[in-house]
Amino acid sequence: MPSRQEIIDEAAAAAGRDPRTLRRVYNVIGAIGGRAGGPGLVGDVARWVDTLTGWTVDLGFDTFVLWPAAEPERQVALFAREVVPEVRERVEAIRSAR
Repeated sequence: MPSRQEIIDEAAAAAGRDPRTLRRVYNVIGAIGGRAGGPGLVGDVARWVDTLTGWTVDLGFDTFVLWPAAEPERQVALFAREVVPEVRERVEAIRSAR
């Protein structure tokens, strides 16, 4: 992924745009909870938080679009209520420490 981000950065700069102003979006399919064997990212809230924090800090993504593998209303609610705030908090803590 880092090499892909570099290509995007170079193309943005060549077009006269500041690469830091671009949104880095990743579509995440999966299920928050114990649906082992499902498609995409599957696991408890802690796994989602750890994974998305890593993708933000290490890979440069800043926006995640959730594609629930099941129970969309419940999954979106869990994502918004439990995953997103914790990812934001962890990312901020990591970036502040640098």
